[in-house]
Parts: sequence; C-alpha cells; structure tokens
Amino acid sequence: MELSTVIFLLLAILGWGMGAFFDKATLKHMDPSGAFYVRSLFMIFIFAPLVLWKYAPTKQALLGSDKLGPLFVMASVIVSMGGVFFYLKALSGGEAGRIVPLSSTYPFVTFVLALLFLGESFTTNKLIGTLLLSGGIYFISK
Repeated sequence: MELSTVIFLLLAILGWGMGAFFDKATLKHMDPSGAFYVRSLFMIFIFAPLVLWKYAPTKQALLGSDKLGPLFVMASVIVSMGGVFFYLKALSGGEAGRIVPLSSTYPFVTFVLALLFLGESFTTNKLIGTLLLSGGIYFISK
C-alpha cells in the first residue's frame, strides 16, 4: 500500500472517530431527527460552494459517466444518509462505546455485496479477516 493511501486511511479513521464523538455530544443537546436535518443543512451550506467552485470537473464527471454512474452516486447518498439517520437514532439510545463499534461492522455487508455484485474475488483470508473484524467489534461492545 502506498504511503499516501495509508495517510488518507488514517485521516478517514480520525475523521470518523471524531465525527462519532461529536455526534454523541450533539445528541445531548438535540434529538436525533433534528441532528440529522441540521447536519444535512450544514452539508448543503459547506459543500454547495465547493461544488460551484469545482463546477467544471463536477460537470465533466457527470457528463463523462455512463447512465449508471449518477444512479449509483444517488443510491450511495440515499443509503449512506439513511444509515446516518438510523445511526443517530441508535446512538441517542445507547452508549457511544457500544453503538459506534457495532455500527462499524458494516464491512461484512460490503464484503458480501462486493462478492455477489461486483465480481470481487473470494479468498478465505478475506472472509476470515472480515469475520474476525466484525466479531472483534461485537465483543468490544459487550
């Protein structure tokens, strides 16, 4: 793995970890539905200017794609934001130290879907690694 990939991965982990911390802190001050919609509003305010600033590459990505590209992006947004909504609902009713790790077992879902629909290769190591990761997260949250 290239160093830049490792750095980006570490930054993603840091961002998601801090995001979960701020999510739980937020839920002490507002209900999960309100937090979801305020988050969505802030995302619009923050990212709309970025999209306008990068309008040419955004337009090129959209026009350069086949018909399924934008549909998959939309599906990703819908299911990801649905996941965020339900995650906030769960987080409001439980301890962050339990809910966050359990919500992090999603790689098993990705693993199965990638095998079934993306034609990714199956290896015993991938299966065992994914199961160990998901199992370990489960036991940490007990």
